[in-house]
Amino acid sequence: MNIGHIATEYKPITGGAQTYLANLYEIFKGEGHDQRVYQFNDNVHDPELELVPHAPKVFNGGRALDLWWFNFLLPLKFKSLSKEDTLICHYAFHSLPLFWKKNVIVLSHGCEWDIPATSLSQKLKIKIAQWSFKHFKYLVANDTNYFRQLGVDIKPKERMFEEVLPGKWYIPNCVDTSVFTNVDPATDFPEHSIVVPRNISHARGIHLSIEAFAQFKEKFPETTLVVVGGGGDEQYKDYLNSLIQKHNLEGAVVFKGSIPWALMPGVYNACEMTVVPTLQREGTSLSALESMACGTATVSTNAQGLADLPTAQSDITADDLARVMIETYTSKDSVALSQQQEVRTNYNINKWKEGWLKVISQVQIR
Repeated sequence: MNIGHIATEYKPITGGAQTYLANLYEIFKGEGHDQRVYQFNDNVHDPELELVPHAPKVFNGGRALDLWWFNFLLPLKFKSLSKEDTLICHYAFHSLPLFWKKNVIVLSHGCEWDIPATSLSQKLKIKIAQWSFKHFKYLVANDTNYFRQLGVDIKPKERMFEEVLPGKWYIPNCVDTSVFTNVDPATDFPEHSIVVPRNISHARGIHLSIEAFAQFKEKFPETTLVVVGGGGDEQYKDYLNSLIQKHNLEGAVVFKGSIPWALMPGVYNACEMTVVPTLQREGTSLSALESMACGTATVSTNAQGLADLPTAQSDITADDLARVMIETYTSKDSVALSQQQEVRTNYNINKWKEGWLKVISQVQIR
């Protein structure tokens, strides 16, 4: 079968959604399917890629405009798209130009909008997601929150790897526990590191982790907060630096930048605890799952798809995140063992593979 993936970013792989696609690509490749990925032109030339140009820089609209631009230009790939037996559309927002295609699987990596929506663009994304949910037969969501936002009555962790409605599947993110396991730790991390494996943005809550760490460090002064991730606009970075100065954390908060995915098992094994402080737009975080699979105690907020995971969870406030971090750190060995066992049992890559093969089989039979 010819499968086309609609994803604005795939290569180079720099985050969870790209890692997800890479894993999915390997699964279908192993089943003999021919695949292409329709993505932005990010100066990676590969025969498996169909490239769409970014919006011209003369248009001052940032990433929001760029995503609309991708939708605007995607129909130019009609000839190639029409040859695909099935399209997997990563994020409902990009399904609008595919209205004419019969076999489309809409894939949600988490809600694409803040809750509540804070801009016209986000409100339009909700409308498109609602339309997509009704228009296309097939959907795979990696968290239950996405279903709840579309009016489906489902609780966190309910109906994992099952059809929630005909053609609509809940398949949480999962992890390769043969890769993410107890390995030799990375050697370039401070002793007693607390890692935040997040790209730098407001929605990912880097500021929240710094504010919580200020309280946490009062009890555990030997610890260092290490942020592993790239991106971030200058205004937000300036804000983070102002928080570091405000709380006298100079030297105690380290920004490592992006680290290749293949090296992340060593990172988790080098750290004593992982914090995932997300505020918005999160599914079942691969970073959190990978950390837990490595046997590193993992704390997160309870935002959106994170509620589906076995992390130690807090409300989205610095005070509550600090409280959960302190509680978890004091019993980190037992927490880590319990989380590792649950991830290996319920969130392993084999279950994820089986779930996706059921979806593809359902599409082929139609």
